[in-house]
Amino acid sequence: MWDHELQRSMVQDSWNDWGMLSASGVTEGIMAEVPGPMEQSSTPSNRPNFNHERIVPDIDPTRADTSLVMAWNDLGGDEDTSEEDILKDYFAQTVVPPIIAQVETQSKWSSTRQILITMSTNSSMVHNAILAFSDLLMKRTQTAHNFSRHRYYKRAKVELLRARKEQLLGKDAASPASFDDMLAVLFFLSYIDLLESRVANAHENLKEAYSIFQQIGNVQSRTVTRRLISWIRLLDARAAPTGGEGLFLAEDNDVLTQPSPSFTDALEAGSNSSNHEALGETDIEDVLFESLYQPGFVFFQKIQSFMGRISNIDPWHRSRGTVADETEVMRVADKISHDLGTLWEARPPLMDYTLTGQLAAPHVSASLAYTLTRTFRTFFANYHASRIHLHRVAYKHLPLPPQTLKSIANIRSTAHDMVQLQPVEHDPSRDMLPVNMLWPLLMWGCEEEDPEERLWITTQIKTMETVATNANITAQVLNEVQTRQDAQRQRVDVRTVMHEIFDSCFAIV
Repeated sequence: MWDHELQRSMVQDSWNDWGMLSASGVTEGIMAEVPGPMEQSSTPSNRPNFNHERIVPDIDPTRADTSLVMAWNDLGGDEDTSEEDILKDYFAQTVVPPIIAQVETQSKWSSTRQILITMSTNSSMVHNAILAFSDLLMKRTQTAHNFSRHRYYKRAKVELLRARKEQLLGKDAASPASFDDMLAVLFFLSYIDLLESRVANAHENLKEAYSIFQQIGNVQSRTVTRRLISWIRLLDARAAPTGGEGLFLAEDNDVLTQPSPSFTDALEAGSNSSNHEALGETDIEDVLFESLYQPGFVFFQKIQSFMGRISNIDPWHRSRGTVADETEVMRVADKISHDLGTLWEARPPLMDYTLTGQLAAPHVSASLAYTLTRTFRTFFANYHASRIHLHRVAYKHLPLPPQTLKSIANIRSTAHDMVQLQPVEHDPSRDMLPVNMLWPLLMWGCEEEDPEERLWITTQIKTMETVATNANITAQVLNEVQTRQDAQRQRVDVRTVMHEIFDSCFAIV
């Protein structure tokens, strides 16, 4: 039942626009260097000397516009002015938050952060939601700070409920801007809920966000709306296995699977000269990256849909156990498996080149090749995690088929390659896998029998604690799942173990 074997692979050079904290102070995002599915893989002869820094919300050198921040700071009341100023200043310098760093460049985050700050100057609920979020990030990266995000969280939630009620009663006219305010608040509050293991609150907030999404007339026309919905959908994918409805995942809507707009999409129509000037200021490598990356993002968003579909047939979402139940589950699982195969066949052509290490100079710069390779391989790892997830939910009592064994092997080799590619000299605190590998590691770990591999997996998970606040308890749950499976010689439901150990369920983030 727990099969293991397989190969190692390769990776390339690094590109800085994914929120990465390098020696120069640029912050790195959470893309993974994942190997391809091949039996043999080529290794570049000139392996780069790069550092994996701790992926934490740190300081963005391209902080928000000073005049905007000054205007924002003027909004605070006397009683909380000092505390709020600290939180505002911190938010104005944050890098891409870990959960969305998988899908957003630092450039996109910086531009959206500007928009969010502007929104907060006109909306107190956005203002308070940002303060609560900033406080959460500060708590994760700084030990000495006693601010209370719960105060800001409650203020934002109360104001949101009041605004929503007035809107539904027709007392306040619904406008695109008001919808954006609400979506921004719900994104921040849901993010906080997931990281603090308040999954019931997260489910409620995500359901409300979906209700608002259904009311919006033309999502496609508004850049900020599309971006917020894109981010909320990622949170919904994390919440679905914890009992969430996965409404954003079930929706068959192209808007939900499209990448959030690039900064060039966001340029307002105007004179040719002004547009030309704006484009001239844009880093050409950013534009090239986004053009090559977008098909991969669509692939990844479709993978997220499978998390919702698979979760909907687990024992926490529907009845199981009778012949009729299991027959229906098998039928649905068969369709999911077929659709996973169809998705793989429709993968972006560039993916195969990234999986085999063939995306390299002179076709693109070394740094761009590395980032695209790492990004597409992360999507690849999460794809295979879906196959393991499906087997554990639908075919729990059956041996692993060759296809699922291959998925386990691919994730295994992927994770080892990422750690092995650390430079010889590095800060031990940087020696960690990206947070978006947490779900693939958990799925692989649940099927791994080798004691050394198990220890390696839990060690890697625990190193993520600085960015994935439930990493340690995830490792505890995995260890308990493995212990029970060894004793019972059958698979054990992860969520059941969560409830029995912690009397709660938490998202794997």
